[in-house]
Amino acid sequence: MTKINEISILVVTHNHSDYIDKLINSLEKFGYNNVYFCDAKSNDNTYEKLINSSFKKNVLKKDVLEGFSKNNNDLIRHFNLQSKYFLLLNPDTYFDVDFLKVLKSEMESNEGIGIVTPLMKYPNGDLQITWKHFPNFYNVLKKRLGILKAKFESQMEGPEIDWCLGACMLISNRLLKERNTLLDERYRLYCEDIDICFEAFDKNMKVIGLSNTYIYHNLNESSSKNIFSKYNLWNISSIVKFILKWNWKYLKRVYV
Repeated sequence: MTKINEISILVVTHNHSDYIDKLINSLEKFGYNNVYFCDAKSNDNTYEKLINSSFKKNVLKKDVLEGFSKNNNDLIRHFNLQSKYFLLLNPDTYFDVDFLKVLKSEMESNEGIGIVTPLMKYPNGDLQITWKHFPNFYNVLKKRLGILKAKFESQMEGPEIDWCLGACMLISNRLLKERNTLLDERYRLYCEDIDICFEAFDKNMKVIGLSNTYIYHNLNESSSKNIFSKYNLWNISSIVKFILKWNWKYLKRVYV
């Protein structure tokens, strides 16, 4: 059955039991109904919480661990979603304002916009650095070595930005790829967000950061805690794939 909605909200979970209740409560509070969950082999009670929620009919359960991009794309394929916009939303987020109404209004105000994102805050209210310049190799190296943390980076001044963290981004269906996919499945984890933002840039679409709305995000910098961790290795692998994919276009954008 094809589900045609103006906005489809995509959430991928993996052992997010400590966070998912707050997100579900936020979604229900503001009447966000078109929400689709992919539970990626959780072994806590995340899946049980999802199937006991009002979104139980919109849950895709997986028994194997796959990449973030593939999990989101599988939601689109499994539920045959045909939407004007797709919202990528992390399971460790929550909100107390109707941020999606603001994002949608901005998206519809200008056909040149491909992606819109709100401010993101830590649970204590401090601003997260989620609007960013396309990184150069020096900053990438510092972050992978654990020298540069998100809280020490600088927020790019909006509204037009280079890229945004994928924890919350509203994406136009004009950025859909072949076979109705949204994200590049060559990335297992990390760089999906910068990749689709650069794709928007490559297609002359804008990425917009809005300072008049926000969400809360329990940011976890797993990949930079241990330079030999699997997360860091996945991140480095994704960076290499990104550079090989965009090569001179990206280098020209960053260094020229």
